[in-house]
Amino acid sequence: MSVHVCHSTVDAIEGRVDRHGGAVIIRNSLVRSLESMERLRMVRLKQVFAMLSARGLDCYPRIPTFSNEWWSFLVYRRDLLTVDLVAAASEEATRAAVECVLKARSNSPWSYTAPSTVELRSAVRTLGEKKLPRTT
Repeated sequence: MSVHVCHSTVDAIEGRVDRHGGAVIIRNSLVRSLESMERLRMVRLKQVFAMLSARGLDCYPRIPTFSNEWWSFLVYRRDLLTVDLVAAASEEATRAAVECVLKARSNSPWSYTAPSTVELRSAVRTLGEKKLPRTT
């Protein structure tokens, strides 16, 4: 079943990501109100995730879990995760941020070893601030 998602919803979320340093936590209630819906369904939330991914944004968790208003998810720019690992290892804060991102991307969001959404947002923002050049 195909669901129409307003481009203005994705534009608004992308604008928030840009204003907040490349990573922002979005509540499902915001998506519901941007879509002008009485109720947010999982199919619509999955479509929003797909449209965000098409614009170069990643979500954490990668697949929406619940569509109720109280749940939230992290939206961040993919390019913030591009770092020089040798240079990142020299700074404690950057190394911790890289480790946090690697844990988040390698574990299930419900694993006890996975970082929280707030920890991951801080890590992505740290990497975005450092924005170390990538070496080949």
